[in-house]
Amino acid sequence: MTTLSDNEIKTEVDAGRLIRNADPDMLDGACYELRLGSVYYDLTENGTRFQLKPGENVLIKPGHRVVLITAEELDTPAHILVRVVSKGSLFSVGLSPVATYADPGFKGNLGIVTQNISDKYVELPQGEPIAKADFTRLSSPATRLYEGQHGFQLGIWPIKTHLQKTHSEVADDRRVLSEKQESLALLPAATRTVIRRMEMTQLWTNIGLVIAIIINSFAIFVMEKWLVDGMIGVVVSLVAASIISLGSLTINLLGRNR
Repeated sequence: MTTLSDNEIKTEVDAGRLIRNADPDMLDGACYELRLGSVYYDLTENGTRFQLKPGENVLIKPGHRVVLITAEELDTPAHILVRVVSKGSLFSVGLSPVATYADPGFKGNLGIVTQNISDKYVELPQGEPIAKADFTRLSSPATRLYEGQHGFQLGIWPIKTHLQKTHSEVADDRRVLSEKQESLALLPAATRTVIRRMEMTQLWTNIGLVIAIIINSFAIFVMEKWLVDGMIGVVVSLVAASIISLGSLTINLLGRNR
């Protein structure tokens, strides 16, 4: 098996083979750089298909998985295998790396699946190089060629939803923790610590409020039954409020020092 050079790829393209809608400037070394087309799918939003207007950019939200459809169409003969890897420049802005391939017999636009693993919105202009494709000539033509219709031609992107489960569907699995614990596990350790401190502060604040209500209720009861001077009731209320304030302050100070 041999990998085609840029000259060999150009010869094939000029003859109307391998790549349709190709741009000669995208040839580089032993590969061709595939460009972003005008369609993409957002898998995080139930595979919503977006058809871009001229000049409009792809928008990938933080945490979202998308399928970027190439501007080029591949026409892979029986004796060629296409290997595709995403460009490092995309990884540097927070998009997950991709490695895929096109089987002998594959025809159509290629879909590059990636995820925005950064905390920023990523915009990609149409025509942006998104992946490199190299073409390997097989020692003999493949006999079982790619069959079927590509998701782009169907107007949808096929998702094996039966493999995706909600927490309630796997809650009985011994490897699955509570929904709260699983959610916290996805967060950075520092964020988990802050959330737990906030929960603890809220807990003690609620306890303090209950104690204050009990003290005030007792003071009202005493005032009504024994006609205790109103000033004493005011003092009791101030004492209860002070207990809550001091308790909350102590909890916050202890939490910050941990």
